Amino acid sequence: MAVRDKSEVIGQNGLVVLHVAVGHKASVEIREPRDVLSLTRKVNGVSIQVVQDPNFTTLKTAQTLPWGAIRAQGPEGTQVRYRIRTRGDVTGTPEFD
Repeated sequence: MAVRDKSEVIGQNGLVVLHVAVGHKASVEIREPRDVLSLTRKVNGVSIQVVQDPNFTTLKTAQTLPWGAIRAQGPEGTQVRYRIRTRGDVTGTPEFD
Protein backbone atom coordinates (compact mmCIF):
# COMPACT_ATOMS: atom_id res chain seq x y z
CA MET A 1 0.00 0.00 0.00
CA ALA A 2 1.91 2.96 -1.25
CA VAL A 3 1.86 6.05 -3.40
CA ARG A 4 5.26 6.96 -4.82
CA ASP A 5 6.38 9.68 -7.20
CA LYS A 6 9.32 8.67 -9.36
CA SER A 7 11.33 9.83 -12.34
CA GLU A 8 13.10 7.84 -15.09
CA VAL A 9 14.85 8.66 -18.36
CA ILE A 10 13.98 6.76 -21.53
CA GLY A 11 17.02 4.81 -22.75
CA GLN A 12 18.58 4.14 -26.15
CA ASN A 13 16.02 1.49 -27.05
CA GLY A 14 13.17 3.97 -26.52
CA LEU A 15 11.73 2.04 -23.55
CA VAL A 16 11.78 2.32 -19.78
CA VAL A 17 10.14 0.00 -17.25
CA LEU A 18 8.14 2.13 -14.84
CA HIS A 19 6.89 -0.57 -12.48
CA VAL A 20 6.99 -4.35 -12.01
CA ALA A 21 4.25 -5.89 -9.86
CA VAL A 22 4.27 -9.41 -8.43
CA GLY A 23 0.94 -10.58 -7.03
CA HIS A 24 -0.60 -7.17 -6.32
CA LYS A 25 -2.58 -4.53 -8.19
CA ALA A 26 -0.88 -1.34 -9.30
CA SER A 27 -1.40 1.79 -11.37
CA VAL A 28 0.94 4.22 -13.10
CA GLU A 29 0.02 7.75 -14.10
CA ILE A 30 2.34 9.97 -16.12
CA ARG A 31 2.74 13.47 -14.66
CA GLU A 32 5.17 14.82 -17.29
CA PRO A 33 5.26 14.80 -20.29
CA ARG A 34 1.53 14.33 -20.84
CA ASP A 35 0.16 12.82 -24.10
CA VAL A 36 3.67 12.22 -25.52
CA LEU A 37 4.51 8.63 -24.52
CA SER A 38 2.98 5.24 -25.25
CA LEU A 39 2.26 2.94 -22.32
CA THR A 40 2.37 -0.85 -22.60
CA ARG A 41 1.62 -3.55 -20.05
CA LYS A 42 3.20 -6.97 -19.85
CA VAL A 43 0.45 -9.13 -18.35
CA ASN A 44 1.09 -12.49 -16.65
CA GLY A 45 4.75 -12.16 -17.63
CA VAL A 46 3.97 -12.92 -21.27
CA SER A 47 1.30 -10.92 -23.09
CA ILE A 48 2.14 -7.34 -24.12
CA GLN A 49 -0.82 -4.98 -24.33
CA VAL A 50 -0.81 -1.43 -25.73
CA VAL A 51 -2.73 0.94 -23.45
CA GLN A 52 -5.30 3.31 -24.99
CA ASP A 53 -4.69 6.18 -22.53
CA PRO A 54 -1.07 7.38 -22.94
CA ASN A 55 -1.08 8.82 -19.40
CA PHE A 56 -2.66 6.15 -17.15
CA THR A 57 -2.96 2.38 -16.78
CA THR A 58 -3.64 -0.23 -14.11
CA LEU A 59 -2.81 -3.87 -13.50
CA LYS A 60 -5.25 -6.11 -11.63
CA THR A 61 -3.89 -8.66 -9.17
CA ALA A 62 -4.66 -11.58 -11.52
CA GLN A 63 -2.66 -9.84 -14.27
CA THR A 64 0.45 -9.77 -12.06
CA LEU A 65 0.73 -13.51 -11.54
CA PRO A 66 3.50 -14.50 -11.90
CA TRP A 67 4.32 -10.83 -12.65
CA GLY A 68 3.19 -7.80 -14.63
CA ALA A 69 4.99 -4.68 -15.80
CA ILE A 70 4.13 -1.21 -17.03
CA ARG A 71 6.51 0.34 -19.55
CA ALA A 72 6.75 3.70 -21.33
CA GLN A 73 7.94 4.16 -24.88
CA GLY A 74 9.09 7.45 -26.35
CA PRO A 75 12.05 9.48 -27.61
CA GLU A 76 15.45 8.63 -26.15
CA GLY A 77 16.50 10.93 -23.31
CA THR A 78 12.96 11.99 -22.37
CA GLN A 79 12.58 12.38 -18.61
CA VAL A 80 9.37 10.78 -17.36
CA ARG A 81 7.84 11.89 -14.05
CA TYR A 82 5.11 9.54 -12.84
CA ARG A 83 3.12 8.31 -9.84
CA ILE A 84 2.80 4.65 -8.84
CA ARG A 85 -0.04 3.43 -6.65
CA THR A 86 0.04 -0.13 -5.28
CA ARG A 87 -2.27 -2.49 -3.43
CA GLY A 88 -5.01 -0.71 -1.45
CA ASP A 89 -4.03 2.73 -2.78
CA VAL A 90 -4.98 1.93 -6.39
CA THR A 91 -7.99 4.11 -7.23
CA GLY A 92 -8.52 2.96 -10.82
CA THR A 93 -9.06 6.55 -12.00
CA PRO A 94 -6.53 9.16 -13.17
CA GLU A 95 -5.60 11.85 -10.66
CA PHE A 96 -3.92 14.51 -12.85
CA ASP A 97 -5.33 16.64 -15.69
